[in-house]
Amino acid sequence: MTTAPLNPGQQLMPIGKLRPMVRGFDCEVIVLETAMPTTTRDGQTIHTFLVADRTASIIMTIWGNDGKYIRNGDIIRIEGAEAKLFKGFMQLTTARFGKPRRVGEDTMLFKELPNLSETQWVTEEESRALAPPEDAR
Repeated sequence: MTTAPLNPGQQLMPIGKLRPMVRGFDCEVIVLETAMPTTTRDGQTIHTFLVADRTASIIMTIWGNDGKYIRNGDIIRIEGAEAKLFKGFMQLTTARFGKPRRVGEDTMLFKELPNLSETQWVTEEESRALAPPEDAR
C-alpha cells in the first residue's frame, strides 16, 4: 500500500528483489526497529534501522541528520537508494544524493522474513578461493 502518490513513471523496488551493489532505485519501507546511533572516528553519525516491505526485511543505514527523526512505525520512501555490502552482509542505504522521506505511519503490510541482512554474500573472487581446484573436481 503506497501512502503518498508516486511520480509519473516512478516504480518502487521490492526489498526481496535487491542484490548487492544495485544503485539508484526507489523503495518504500516501514521501520520495525531502531538502534542507537553510532559515531564514526571522523564524527559522522550513522542511524541504523530494521525495515521491511511486503516481500522481506533488511537493515537500513542513514548517515547524518536524515535519520535523526525516523521512528518505529514510520513509512519511509527513499529515492536514489543503494544496496551495499558491509562485512559481507547486505544493507539498504541512501546514495550520495538519495533522500529518505517520511510518507506515512503504521499502515503498511510487511514481511519480517526473509531478512536479507542475515545472508552472507560472497564475492566472485571469494567464491573462486573457496572452490576446490579444477583438477580436484
